[in-house]
Amino acid sequence: MCRGEIYWASRRGIRLSPVGVLFLVASKILEMKDLAVVAGQVGLYSVTVLTGILLHGFIILPLLYFALVRKNPYSFLLNMGQALATAFGTASSSATLPVTIACLEERNNIDPRVARFCLPIGATINMDGTALYEAVAAIFIAQVRGVTLSIGSIIAI
Repeated sequence: MCRGEIYWASRRGIRLSPVGVLFLVASKILEMKDLAVVAGQVGLYSVTVLTGILLHGFIILPLLYFALVRKNPYSFLLNMGQALATAFGTASSSATLPVTIACLEERNNIDPRVARFCLPIGATINMDGTALYEAVAAIFIAQVRGVTLSIGSIIAI
């Protein structure tokens, strides 16, 4: 097999993969006994994840900011509005870095050396929302499959 044939086959597979995923999901939906119950469970799962993220973002993180810096965390958040809007629009912390650096340096008067050192590291390793999402997903899947989790198991998750 030559290089061109491998390239063609891989491109073809990549183009057809959304169709394969569609049929995999459709087959699982057709296997469900009561779609309304599953939709309700997924809705509650979504509400749980969003509530956790909102509590973390608007209560826990501002409390930490106030405890460490002794300044109003909500004025800091208002100054970061452009960066937050960009983050929601792109769903990528790395793509938001230039806007976030500009907001920190210009609006919040953070030393450029600190902002340019800390932000790339934070964008890479600070995944609070992802951690919350994965923990709730593991508990949700266990509940849907009928697995009873002990308190120790939930804490471990």
